[in-house]
Amino acid sequence: MQQIVVHAGFHKTGTTTIQSFLMENGKHLWPHMALVMPARISEVTKFATMHSVIGGPISRDEFHFRMVEFLRSLDIGKKRHLCISAEDLAGLLPGRSGKETYAGCPALMATTRDALREVFGPDLPITFYLSTRDPDRWLRSSYWQNLRSSPLKMDYATFAETYPDAANFDPIIAQTREALGDTPLLTTAMEDTLSMRFGPATPIIGLFALPAETLDALTMPISRNASPSPEIIAEVLALNRSGLDRDTLDARKKALLG
Repeated sequence: MQQIVVHAGFHKTGTTTIQSFLMENGKHLWPHMALVMPARISEVTKFATMHSVIGGPISRDEFHFRMVEFLRSLDIGKKRHLCISAEDLAGLLPGRSGKETYAGCPALMATTRDALREVFGPDLPITFYLSTRDPDRWLRSSYWQNLRSSPLKMDYATFAETYPDAANFDPIIAQTREALGDTPLLTTAMEDTLSMRFGPATPIIGLFALPAETLDALTMPISRNASPSPEIIAEVLALNRSGLDRDTLDARKKALLG
């Protein structure tokens, strides 16, 4: 049966590996499903992260409008599935713009569900998927993501004290399930997927009834976005604390990280 799967994060839970796997295997997956990756839906996810920061009905309605507009541009036909993978759909990464948690996720997922039903009708099955991670490892990875992509000046200990609930996914998942009602929401910890056939992408691939020959043609994912050594983290923190203007700071970090 034709269906829709939305992989909406969370950030730093193998999402880049999942998306690389899907794109690298696109020629095998394309006959069976349309793939929407972050770059393709970036104009929509801007409004998802905006809503997660400012909240309220106006930004939520704008996100809904942009999502509907985007979905109407897709042509999946009568037989192909639709797979959307974009972690910013869950909202802004905690640690940015003062966001302490993924509190905006439940409303964003419900709005995404409503937009999908508006465009594709109420009968096409929709499944949401959120990947999670060990809280301590997630928080450390989130710290590095914020450190390298923003002028964050906190060390890790201060960051962990400032955002103690950022990696507490259970309440957000429970609230998202409540917001989605009878629309399924599945979750898997990244650590549990590492020994699976297709790594972190395995739970998503398993949601589609793909032929055995297609599964056999898929190549194993390559791990992406691994955190660097403590020495590199210390160098980037020092750069962030150096007082450089933003353009110079970004250039120095780019040169350091390659």
